[in-house]
Amino acid sequence: MEHGCAGSEVQGVQWSTPCAVLVNNSLSYPLITMKRIYVVSLLVMLLATGCQNMRQEIEPEGLTQVAKKLVLIGFISPQDTVLAIKVNSTRPVADPNYTTNYGVVRDAKVTLTAGGRSIQLTYNGKNDYYQADPKKFPIRAGETYQLTAQTPDGLSASGVCTIPQALRLQQVRLDSSEDASRQKEYFVRYYWQDAPSVTNYYQTIGVFAYAKSCPTCKAEAGTKPRAETTPVLFESLGTVNTLLSDGARDGKMLESNRGLLNQSTTTTQTLSDKMTFVNLYDKATVKASLLHVDEAYYKYHQALELQKKSDGNPFAEPVLLPNTITGGLGCFAGYNQSTVTATFK
Repeated sequence: MEHGCAGSEVQGVQWSTPCAVLVNNSLSYPLITMKRIYVVSLLVMLLATGCQNMRQEIEPEGLTQVAKKLVLIGFISPQDTVLAIKVNSTRPVADPNYTTNYGVVRDAKVTLTAGGRSIQLTYNGKNDYYQADPKKFPIRAGETYQLTAQTPDGLSASGVCTIPQALRLQQVRLDSSEDASRQKEYFVRYYWQDAPSVTNYYQTIGVFAYAKSCPTCKAEAGTKPRAETTPVLFESLGTVNTLLSDGARDGKMLESNRGLLNQSTTTTQTLSDKMTFVNLYDKATVKASLLHVDEAYYKYHQALELQKKSDGNPFAEPVLLPNTITGGLGCFAGYNQSTVTATFK
């Protein structure tokens, strides 16, 4: 009895088979080999059939037949220094100019209305938005505003929002933590009283202004610490999170997520260095802002944050942006802001 090994090839696919056994001058392959060939052939046929069923021919002309719509994006508040509304139009992906002007609309009639007041916004070509002076059209808490946009070719869209009441930011507290390697980081938390009996939505933002400690500045004439600014980074469980709702804490004292201060500076010092916040900086302030936002603002920016978290991840589920625009797409929303400046040295 002799043993020999061979390779098998079916439809251009090659794999090794178990050794053949020469019995009575004839080659005999184990039964499992034939079963493998049968199973592989069956899988190839099933995959080919499945791929054929999933294939769908799409005519390029069909991509250009989607109805064009206006896209309106605008967020207004009583603290605005300029009323600004972005107006774009949807464009099919087959449009050869898809990546040139991104559907910017420059000839629309854009109007804001509240009660018996109204103002027409003018196009700002430098910033690609429509604007108006809030001194001529003040935004007021509790009022409902309607945004309308119309184009000469017949496109129109509108949105409505109501401005929330301002809520006072009551406290900005400095705190710190350390990790296993005894590295220290400093952060702030905001505290405010929630308005009861209604669901409220918030966003926390801030700017950290500081001058690093400069031991040699006093000895060197004409020198002083260089002033710098950086955004306060609010995070929860390691991810950026600036948005909050009162949830189960309706009517109670609320607190923000941790707002990290200039990580590149504060986390490089360890407790063994005997460095504290006071001697890290010659001057340190936080311009803290609490935004009381409406539901549309909250959901839209929440979706944007989810998009950023999944950016570049091919396995992430797509995030749909909420739409509050009638006859078009986008978001028109309102908020009210209170700001305090906390000095820590």
